[in-house]
Amino acid sequence: MGNNAARGLLVVARRNKGPVTRIDATSYSLNIDSDDRKTLHTLLDQLRDVLMNDSSSDIARRLFPAAYHQDEQHEQEYQRLMRDELLSSRLSSLSLATSLLEREATAGKVELTADELDALMRSINSLRLVLGTLLDVDEDEFDAHLEEGDPAYGQYQLYSYLGWLLDWIVTAQTEFN
Repeated sequence: MGNNAARGLLVVARRNKGPVTRIDATSYSLNIDSDDRKTLHTLLDQLRDVLMNDSSSDIARRLFPAAYHQDEQHEQEYQRLMRDELLSSRLSSLSLATSLLEREATAGKVELTADELDALMRSINSLRLVLGTLLDVDEDEFDAHLEEGDPAYGQYQLYSYLGWLLDWIVTAQTEFN
């Protein structure tokens, strides 16, 4: 087998691994099972409920970050001007992400466009930000070693899973064919 054939097999093998892979320059494959898609859908619906009903709560603070930490007047003006647009953008991404999670998979895979994958990434990141707020995860370090019996164990597992999934999405988006 020649070098080019071996390199081609490695590319094919790499494309078939992981929860998100690049198909070509404009399409991707979401390779997670239907139970995981349903769970993500449920979590994103819960996030939508938070945004629609309680977006000013402490739980959502990381979704609407401060732009002017040192100037309260400028910060209030910024929030007045930008909050609705940011909220609308997040809700739009959530809507697209949940619709693609409802699609019927072919051979365990759901094909996505670049825009759909971007919406999924933004939505998962928003979910992870809210979960990180609930868990009081520090931005500089996250090194929780919890025992399975700890009440927060499942939430930390979910937080790690979402980070892992985001990493695969970014990797797929930056992968060159």
